[in-house]
Amino acid sequence: MNLFAKGSEMRPGRSEPFASEKGQPFLIKDLRTLKVLLVQPMNNDGLALRSHLERIGCQVQESWPPPPAYAEDIDIVFVMVDRVIESKLTFHWQAEDPSAVLIAVIDYESPLSIDRLLHMRVNAVIGLPIRPFGILTNLLAAVNNHRRELRLRMNLARLQAKLESCRTVERAKLAVMLTDSHSEKEAYRLLRHLAMKRRTTVDVVSSQILSGMDWREDDENLIQEDER
Repeated sequence: MNLFAKGSEMRPGRSEPFASEKGQPFLIKDLRTLKVLLVQPMNNDGLALRSHLERIGCQVQESWPPPPAYAEDIDIVFVMVDRVIESKLTFHWQAEDPSAVLIAVIDYESPLSIDRLLHMRVNAVIGLPIRPFGILTNLLAAVNNHRRELRLRMNLARLQAKLESCRTVERAKLAVMLTDSHSEKEAYRLLRHLAMKRRTTVDVVSSQILSGMDWREDDENLIQEDER
């Protein structure tokens, strides 16, 4: 949440309170697109939660005991953590790479349940008994936070891939320089010409060179052509 900067001086990008981030938020009108899985036993609390989610427009499915995996089209998973613990069941969840938004439903705050929530890395927590107030807010906040985290992960993956590509090119340049006594500029010219000749990219050629492919074919001619 962006607030006004202190004092009369305004910082760039902070001139408006509650300025929205890049990308449109997930709104109430979008709720009908959500597919929700309730991991809960058939009881009054479960019925109340399902009834409220269906009333606000979600597509709801149920599963008990907890399934070993989750369908790709599931957007949100609600799990009654205390019921899983009491039944001595295993809740299968990839906390490092979650397939959906995870919202925990708990009866009381015991050390065991809190420890379980932290390890599961839940996106939101709802208390029992089920009350309509707070469910919609938790739902929307959790979905938006999850999507923001996905965008950050994708950006990080792209940056890591770009960094690894740069490292590959640098290692290939060094291999050419050490093997054939080329300068750094000559080595890069060679990589670039090989990429053009093979109709691929410099980083692909660099990977091929580091994998043991021979780059010496016409390398002197390629360098001389570029210098003309």
